[in-house]
Order: sequence, then structure tokens, then C-alpha cells
Amino acid sequence: MDTAELARLLENLIRTGTVAEVRHTRPPAVRVRTGGITTTWLPWCEDRAGGTRTWNPPTVGEQVVLLCPSGDLSNGIVLCAIPSDDADVPSHDGNQTVTLYPDGAWTAYDHGAGLLSVHGVNTVFLEAATSVLVKCPDTTFDGNVTVKGNTTIQGLLAFQNGIAGQGGENGNVIRGDLTHQDGKLSSNGVVLDNHGHGAVQRGGDWTEGTK
Repeated sequence: MDTAELARLLENLIRTGTVAEVRHTRPPAVRVRTGGITTTWLPWCEDRAGGTRTWNPPTVGEQVVLLCPSGDLSNGIVLCAIPSDDADVPSHDGNQTVTLYPDGAWTAYDHGAGLLSVHGVNTVFLEAATSVLVKCPDTTFDGNVTVKGNTTIQGLLAFQNGIAGQGGENGNVIRGDLTHQDGKLSSNGVVLDNHGHGAVQRGGDWTEGTK
């Protein structure tokens, strides 16, 4: 092997380039543009590819590293990803870990403030086969809340803007003592705590005309 060929192989061992094409079908692969040439379809390295598997494909224009055993570009393995001026990192805060998505949504954890943030998403879907536990001293829902199924409240139920509803197949049932204070209690237009019964007198007196 002459010196020129040896130099070419050494140069090809590790190269930088940009993603030219992405294939998402099986087997997923990319073509990389490097040094004026475009490689054949090559695999890229995911975070995990065993019992735990991840899927986060490269995008066109992303800067990558090519590792080529024996200096053969056709055997290259693509390592993602190198930030560039065209694709800068989504944060320059040393306290943050951030993921920015193509539609503008992003997730961030600020370990300095202990704050986990999710922004810019349209829908959040969570499905569990058995149960979901949210354990927090104070939880706020800013917007409408719909509950499908039975609801059990073990603590104090308080509301600040009224309460409205309608009976379903089980109607509306309250068991135990019910205390009403500071206001009128009405049913079908009748104020229950302040209305008369015709000639019936208070204190158990007989109705007029009753013998």
C-alpha cells in the first residue's frame, strides 16, 4: 500500500459531515455529505438499541461524525449530533436540560430551580393499565376539567365560582349531614329556609279550621 492510499484511509477513519437524506423505513439509515461526496446509506447510533430502545432520527442538514472502520466510507457509522451555527443548541443555560422539537414544542428541566416545563404541545396523552398517582400538596388546573367515570374526593371539596350539574342514571345523592349557611337555599324556585305553608302556624299549632 502506497503512502497516498494509506493517507486516504486514515483521513476516512473519522470524518465530519451533514445529513443529506434520511430513510425512516426498515432498516433506517442516512446518507451523509462529507468532503464533496455523498455516502451510501449508513446506520446511525441511537441512545439505546437493546432491551431498551429509542427512536430519535437525524434530520437533513444535521452535522454528524462518521466513524469508518478500516477507512472504508461504505462501512461508516453515523454519530449524531454536532451543534452548528445553522442549528444552535436550544439553551445556553448551564442549569437546564432542554429538548426542542421541529414544531416548536420543547421540554426543559431547570435543576437550579427544580422546575420541569413542557411548552408548545397540542395534546398530552397518558395511559396507565392500573392507576395514576399525583402526589403534591397543591395542584391547580387552569381551565375546564372533564372527568369520565366515578369521582371520589376524600378531602375537602371547595368551589369559588358556583357549582352546576345534572343527575345521571344514579341521580344526585348526598349521604350524611348537610349544612347550608349565608344565603338562600331554593328548590324549583321555592326558598326552602324562608317560606310559609298557608295557614299552618309555627310551633306545631293546628291549621285554622281544624278540629
